Amino acid sequence: CSAPVSPPRAGARAAIAMAEIVPTLRALLSTDNATRSAAEKTFSDARKQQPAATVAALFQTVAEPQLEEPLREQAAVFLRQTVGKLRDEGSTWSQLGEPAQLECRAKLLQLLEAEQSPSVRSKMADIVQSLGNQLIDIDFTLRPQNADAWPELMPTLMRIVMDASQAEGLRADALWTVKELLTSIWPIFVANANNTATVLKTSFACNSDAIRSNAGQLLCELVDSLDKKEERAIFMPLIEDLCNVLKHLASCADNKHINNLLQSLQGTPQSADFFKESIGTTLVPVLSTIAKSHKQDDTQRLALEALVSIAEGKPRAMAKVPGFVQSTLEVAVHFLLMLSDDIDDWATQDDDGDDVLESEENFSNGKEVIDRLSRCMAQNDRFPMVMETMKPVIAGLFQVGDWKHTIAGLAVMSQIVEFVDDEATVLQMLGAVRAQLKATNPRCRHTAWSAVAQFAEDHGDMVTAEATAAELLPEFLAGLDDKCQRVQIRCMEAFQVYGSEVEREIIEPFVQPMMEKLGVQLQSAPLAVQKKTITFIAVLAGQMEDGFAQYYGPLMPVLKQLVQTLLHKTEERTLLGKTLECISLLAASVGTDGFRGDAEGIMQVMIQATQVPNLPANDPVKEYMLEASSRICATMKGDFLPFVPHILPGILDKFTLSPKECNPDTVASLGEDDEVNLMLRQEDGKIKVMIMSTSEVEDLQNAVSCVHTFVQELGKMYAPFVAQTAQALLLIFDFSMAEEIRDLAFDTWGLLCQSAREGGNADIVGQLVQEFLKRILPKFENLGGANANLDLEGLKTAADGVTACLKKAGGGVLSPDQVKHICKVAFETVSASFQIRDADEQCRRATQQPDDDEGEVDKDEEEGANLRIACCEMVGALMQNHPDALMADGLGMCMELVNQFIQPNARWADHSLALFVVCDMLEHLGTRIVSHWPQFMPQMLQDCMHQSPNIRQPACYGVSLAAKEPAFASMAQGAAATLMQLVQQTRGGAKKKSERPAQACADNALSALVNIVTNHQQAVAGGEGQIWSVWLNGLPCQVDEEEGVKNHKILLRLVEAEKKEVIGEGGSNLPQVLSILVDVYKTDLADKETSQGIGKLVLNIGQQRLEQLAPKLKEKQQKKLLRIHREATAQ
Repeated sequence: CSAPVSPPRAGARAAIAMAEIVPTLRALLSTDNATRSAAEKTFSDARKQQPAATVAALFQTVAEPQLEEPLREQAAVFLRQTVGKLRDEGSTWSQLGEPAQLECRAKLLQLLEAEQSPSVRSKMADIVQSLGNQLIDIDFTLRPQNADAWPELMPTLMRIVMDASQAEGLRADALWTVKELLTSIWPIFVANANNTATVLKTSFACNSDAIRSNAGQLLCELVDSLDKKEERAIFMPLIEDLCNVLKHLASCADNKHINNLLQSLQGTPQSADFFKESIGTTLVPVLSTIAKSHKQDDTQRLALEALVSIAEGKPRAMAKVPGFVQSTLEVAVHFLLMLSDDIDDWATQDDDGDDVLESEENFSNGKEVIDRLSRCMAQNDRFPMVMETMKPVIAGLFQVGDWKHTIAGLAVMSQIVEFVDDEATVLQMLGAVRAQLKATNPRCRHTAWSAVAQFAEDHGDMVTAEATAAELLPEFLAGLDDKCQRVQIRCMEAFQVYGSEVEREIIEPFVQPMMEKLGVQLQSAPLAVQKKTITFIAVLAGQMEDGFAQYYGPLMPVLKQLVQTLLHKTEERTLLGKTLECISLLAASVGTDGFRGDAEGIMQVMIQATQVPNLPANDPVKEYMLEASSRICATMKGDFLPFVPHILPGILDKFTLSPKECNPDTVASLGEDDEVNLMLRQEDGKIKVMIMSTSEVEDLQNAVSCVHTFVQELGKMYAPFVAQTAQALLLIFDFSMAEEIRDLAFDTWGLLCQSAREGGNADIVGQLVQEFLKRILPKFENLGGANANLDLEGLKTAADGVTACLKKAGGGVLSPDQVKHICKVAFETVSASFQIRDADEQCRRATQQPDDDEGEVDKDEEEGANLRIACCEMVGALMQNHPDALMADGLGMCMELVNQFIQPNARWADHSLALFVVCDMLEHLGTRIVSHWPQFMPQMLQDCMHQSPNIRQPACYGVSLAAKEPAFASMAQGAAATLMQLVQQTRGGAKKKSERPAQACADNALSALVNIVTNHQQAVAGGEGQIWSVWLNGLPCQVDEEEGVKNHKILLRLVEAEKKEVIGEGGSNLPQVLSILVDVYKTDLADKETSQGIGKLVLNIGQQRLEQLAPKLKEKQQKKLLRIHREATAQ
């Protein structure tokens, strides 16, 4: 290998080099593409062939003041590129040799200090910071006095900053360079903390706005780097100076410097902790004033962003700062009032158009801030104070009476309703919203419909209840005729959310009048209204199911004609997609027999729709087509099979989509309006930035979801396509841009195992399982100890995939050694996760003093807890299908974890983990583990009344499993008493969203009670009647669908057997029982078999008896009872 070459010294050689490079640089500035391309090649060749001479020539060109400024700037740009990517093999820097590198570093500092041109000097500053950040790498635990990798750098920069005789522009650029170097040199600032504070204070007092702003940014970013409070403390006296700088910069005509400083103020936990002691009296008043009164909208938004980001950094701490939450909300409400007065102009705009976003961005920003503040406070149990703050604000907004304040009040309620707990308050707020649906101002009606949609999304069960829906559905009917098209469209958009939540019996009376209006709109309304009409009809079809069949005949020809009209109109692809969606829902309403005649034509049209040439990458039809195909497959079942060979290859082609390395070529390939996803990937020791357009990510996810539906719905009939699908799925196994896609791919793989097993292809099942484990299990091996950097989310996805694969593959696919190995790596991962958690907590204790911030939500620990649960579920899958091998080689590992964390003094998350493992053992190992019951059963019985629902639920579930065993007899009576108390207390409580976890516990307790009373009658003989009463009164199950299916199936069976304790003397309980069964009919709380059984029961009861029982049911239940009778008669 050749020796490194040094750049030529000043003199003839450098002059010659400069003379050669100047024409090239001039050509690079040319507007002619060919000239510029040739120059780029010339420069690239020179850098490769004569790196030292090229660097010297660039330095000489930058330093030559007589050359035109754009040329010198261009030289500086290429000089930055030349000294970039230092660590890459073959880089220009690596070829210079150490003497030349030293000379380059010295020359850079000289040029920075000597340069008179501001534009050239700023580029030199950028080169210095870029080179410095690549050269300097300081261990974060060390506090050196200087940077050994470039010892002249910091003394030179700090000398310039503190030299008042230097030009202010130079000092500002030097301070900017220091700020940009901060990620690499912050330990040096801490080691020289007093000097750093002096530099900052001196800079704050300068006359230069640029120096002041850069100093403020430096302070903010410095405290963000510091974990230790004692290291941040020395800079706290500078907060007042910082606030004074903010005030001054806010008064300047140019908002560049204030904006830069406000961006640096956007909070992190460290910065929030730094400011919290005085934030209420210093920073908040300044930021609030800027947010409300600055002349520039972008500056106002940045000031509000600083406030809310600080709240997100330390929610609990900020909640205790007097006036902080109130001030932030006050500013956000101020933003909501920034609306245009031109109603006519507003009415002509599209809700999704850029003109709306630009003209009223502050309004949108105000809504977002209220949502974010409410969310972070709710996550830390502090939302009630937000609610109490907002109650008088909302009342005041509506009392003012003008349309802007009314809209602000509606917007506030829309943003906070998600976090409101009790039903009474939600309905009271909804009443205020409903009153505005008839407001004279169209903007008020528009915002009210938006609020209806939000309420339905956040509290669907409450706002679509029978009484409330009876008031709102007529409003939708009237909204279809709103004279303002924009309001009409928003009404229809709101129905997409609201209508999807309303039960069939409630919406049924309104379908006919709605369809009369929609039919007219479908054929004569403007295109924008037609799009929403199609979706409105699709929602009705989805909710009414077979009850919508009467509209199939009139609608299908219209929709088919619309498809043909739109097929080649690329500008109307969204409407085409919505039409295909509507057709697929219509198909579901008539079933296989009713749709069979149209199926082939529709499938052909969908395939044609995706083959139209020159479609954009984000063509919406692709998503609609895949969803429609999934829905048609679910409708037609086996009759869909002939279409699979024709559409599957095109869908599997989407599996090849993947992130690409971010470089000029990949960026250039993106469309102007394309949104992108970015991620970092480490390959061969190097970090690469990977990029993928959002539309491609969505295409991939929709394709995997579609295949998942095919396999799930077709079951063993999909077996001929298993190998083809599996081969395509392998491409997604390492896709880490979006874990939900990989998770769906893994679950699809499990379904392929199930399809092959049900199809009798045992060899293929074994091959699928072994291939999966070969690719996935290594991710869990050699994880390292407490210092390991685990991909918690990725490992959880992998664990979920192993669980899905092993459960769906069935037994006989693993050897005993494999069972032992999987069990071993699962618990080793759990152990590694615990070690990392303990190390992190120890580190936090070492760097932070205990304060009122304890209890802040820790996302990493949440992900760690989820990973541990997923690993234990892997072991549960082994228990389910390989119990003998697990008992032989894995039970000891299971019991070790259980014994460690079943103790009452274990932290709650760990305690619930032990219960999860116990539940799997009880469910899958049964009598084999009865001898181990004394180690966990007493505590599990106590846990049925634990204050945390996260512990109560698995405890109750575990008891429901144990109660099936004869060995439980001695515990039955005491357990039943505890469970009855739990059910009665929970079901008797107020109806609140926050009580859903508690209701899920009660659902599990009902399962336990019925298993006790049916399996241990003798043990509970004295209280059997009370148990049956509590069980029946606790039904229907409310949250836990799995337990609902179990309990309602048992209820049906007992009614069919005329169990006296259930139906009562002389059938006195029959109205109650019938109301339960009617409510759960064809819901997620009853499986298909139970729903069919309910239909048969209704027929067996007889017409006369039904007429006697019906008046005792609610009106909605009476309507549903008629449907059940009608459907059962038709079968």
